Amino acid sequence: MHHITCSWVKRVGTPWAPNSVTVKGFVQVDCSDKLDDANTQAHIQIYDGSWKDRGDPIVSHNTGPRIHVNDDTLKRPGTWKYRTKGTHFGQHGNIWTLPTYYSPVRTLTRHH
Repeated sequence: MHHITCSWVKRVGTPWAPNSVTVKGFVQVDCSDKLDDANTQAHIQIYDGSWKDRGDPIVSHNTGPRIHVNDDTLKRPGTWKYRTKGTHFGQHGNIWTLPTYYSPVRTLTRHH
């Protein structure tokens, strides 16, 4: 087993609105080689006094070396801050977990 390193691609996945009611975001992990096993999750969050998960997370078992996971959910009516949260654990011999990733924040509006 050769040593593989993985890390979050930084400053990516800022949520955006592909249409008037949807918010999309993504996370990316770069690894130095393909993994035996991986679990990478993207989950849109909304700020409502504190950060809360919105909708269901998307989980990818893609083993890389570049892992890209999209998530999308419905915007809440009104103007809110959103970000994309990422979690990743992988295995190649040993198992590791990356620290939780948070994308840059974007404020989006859904008109009633």
